[in-house]
Amino acid sequence: MRISGFASGMDIDQMVRDLMRAERAPMDKFMQQQTFKNWQVEAYRELNTKIRSFEQSVFDRLLTPSKFLGRTGTSTNDSLVSVTSSSGTGNAQYTINSVSQLATAASAFSKERVGGEDFDVRSPLVDQYDDWSTGKVVTDTAVHEGDGQFSFGSEHDNIKADSETIVRVNGRTYQVVNDEPEAGQVRIDGNTLQFEDGAVGENDRVEVEFITDAEGQYKKASMSTFNERGEEVMHSIFIKPEESLQTVMNKFNNSGVGVNMFYDDHQGQVVVSRTDTGVFNEDGPEIRFDPHLGSENSGANTFFGGFLNLEETNDQGAKNAKFEINGLSTERRSNTFSVGNLTMTLGGIFDSPVTVSSSVDTDKIVDNITAFVDEYNALIDEIHGNVNERQNRDFPPLTDEQRREMSEYEVEMWEEKARSGLMSRDRQLSAFLSDMRMTMYQTVENGQSDIRHLSDLGITTSNDYLENGKLEIDQAKLRAAVQDDPEGAYNFFAQTGENPGLARQLRSDLNGASDMVSRKAGGSSGRHQNHQFSLGRELNNLDTRISNFERRLEQKEQRYWRQFTAMEQAIARANSQGDMLYNFMFGNGNMM
Repeated sequence: MRISGFASGMDIDQMVRDLMRAERAPMDKFMQQQTFKNWQVEAYRELNTKIRSFEQSVFDRLLTPSKFLGRTGTSTNDSLVSVTSSSGTGNAQYTINSVSQLATAASAFSKERVGGEDFDVRSPLVDQYDDWSTGKVVTDTAVHEGDGQFSFGSEHDNIKADSETIVRVNGRTYQVVNDEPEAGQVRIDGNTLQFEDGAVGENDRVEVEFITDAEGQYKKASMSTFNERGEEVMHSIFIKPEESLQTVMNKFNNSGVGVNMFYDDHQGQVVVSRTDTGVFNEDGPEIRFDPHLGSENSGANTFFGGFLNLEETNDQGAKNAKFEINGLSTERRSNTFSVGNLTMTLGGIFDSPVTVSSSVDTDKIVDNITAFVDEYNALIDEIHGNVNERQNRDFPPLTDEQRREMSEYEVEMWEEKARSGLMSRDRQLSAFLSDMRMTMYQTVENGQSDIRHLSDLGITTSNDYLENGKLEIDQAKLRAAVQDDPEGAYNFFAQTGENPGLARQLRSDLNGASDMVSRKAGGSSGRHQNHQFSLGRELNNLDTRISNFERRLEQKEQRYWRQFTAMEQAIARANSQGDMLYNFMFGNGNMM
């Protein structure tokens, strides 16, 4: 029990606080050390982020061929032939002598209006179409039985005899055949699917849609196109009465047949166009409607032919681009095509030659090297400034009590000075600076190229000692060297083997520095717990010392209170005895 000065009249609480303030002085030192080391951890991790960022930039700018050896394509008439060039193209030049025909995509549209005047593409078809087949559509996932066989519909004993069935493997519709199946085909025997041996396995998703005798309505619709190998690609669906025409069109648009299908409200007609230009089926139509019906596919009972009024004709407007290049007459399915790694796009028909070419993108290489030098100089500046900044010991980290006594502005100004020298005289960082500078002075054996040193690219070290080894660029010399030997410039930075390029050596220095900093301050390379890096271990040690000291402070405070409580109790007893003696001597009219 604590007694606070009732007997003595002294402010015991304040006296204990004053005594403990003196006792707590070493604790304040511990807390300031802890704050400073936490600041160091933050500062080193921030520096490590910059080191890793520069290392990644070195890779992106100097070691990635597509970025360093970027090339540019030019055309004497961009409106007629535009061109792009990729890395590795080499200097090339072609002449497009003439273009007699541009590539166009196949398309088909309704020969007359769909439905009546009030037809709504988003309303259920049950209200606008009346040629339905009877039966309920059921969707099932087939089960692999081995040897190319799958079973389906095991829970349904009312599968409609000779019903139409749609089989899809990984979303692709397979053609149902009666003979031995080949690629893209399936044979159905009761509830069993048979595929070409080895074509479909247990990891493939096989989906089956079939018809049962249950009450319902449906309509089957199919569409097919042709791929680059001239193979027919088909997509089939069962349309349900509650679905709209828009839903049906979306299903075909999102399938693998490569069409764009839409309904024109003004004309009341459906348009179906290939998403790819060019001729893929030399012997017939590019887009086929309801091919599962064979010769009946244009009959009145089909969805595409009978309801949407789409005709399957050989003339659907598909054309290949026809042109002459360097005197050779040729054609392509697309107006955009590649010759080597040079990509050209035809923009019109013409008979006057257009010349296209590719050459090294000197501006891009110069920009990359210049950016690299700027980032290197910035990192040099950052590290040199940190290492040479002295700690201002007149401004230690503030204690909580000191913060409470200062304004926000005063705290900010104080901490700006208190955070100085967080990496002061760090020998490992100084060694890293020396390693980077030595790397920059290296000579790289670069085959037949004359670019063996940074100075051959117009990059030298500043003569001003205050610049601390920063690099300077002679832009004219750099541009000339890059134009003359871009491959040599790339190899100087990026070559591998016994004589690695300068950028590869620099990345090794940077990775070593990053690992060194993470060993000191953590935050990367798997070092995230305090015991995994040196500053963290020092913080753990401080935590232990602070905990022990706090325990001792608590014990001292309890001792002070025991002492003052005993004093108060003694004074209280003395006061009580004095009162008794006074009453004995002078009480009740007694006179001594």
